[in-house]
Amino acid sequence: MFIIITAERAKANEIELIRKMARYPISIHVRKPFFGEKDLMEWLSQFDENQHQKMMLHTGHKLIEQFNLKGLHFKEDHLKDENLNHLVDNYHARGKKLSASFHSQNEAESQTQFDYVLLSPVFDSVSKKNYKGKMFQLNCPRKPIIALGGITQQNIEKAKINGFSGVAVLGSIWQCSSPLVAFEKMFNQYEKIFLEK
Repeated sequence: MFIIITAERAKANEIELIRKMARYPISIHVRKPFFGEKDLMEWLSQFDENQHQKMMLHTGHKLIEQFNLKGLHFKEDHLKDENLNHLVDNYHARGKKLSASFHSQNEAESQTQFDYVLLSPVFDSVSKKNYKGKMFQLNCPRKPIIALGGITQQNIEKAKINGFSGVAVLGSIWQCSSPLVAFEKMFNQYEKIFLEK
């Protein structure tokens, strides 16, 4: 699985760039921590249903009632919600995909509630200074685990060797002067390593 995480703050031509990225077989994690619900609604309104079907929402989960999105992502603070089991069962019954964030390898490997999880930081972060990678080596995950943190063209293969089912990319794309070019190079590298036999 190849995941693009949206930039926290607006980028030039961001909507058009994401529309172009959505032509590829990817998932798009919509992470806009500085957006209120109205901002997020306006942002989502700029995409069509095919693009929505690739999107996992990190905040503003209620908007899944208005947009036919792929599913929802649960951050670590969401995992403490006493209604979590009910929410998970409800969304799964409606055919929605669910993912979650973990920083503990043991927790990520043993969980079965979510369709897949993001485990971080795997490598030294591209977007956060002094955020050191933990070089996780997975044992027997019960569900797919996606590598997050410091993913570059050069270490995608290492993520595969270490047992990850895919990669989630943020800084290596959005910090480039040409995000689409960076995305295409990253995706081609991912495809070569994870998909070619």
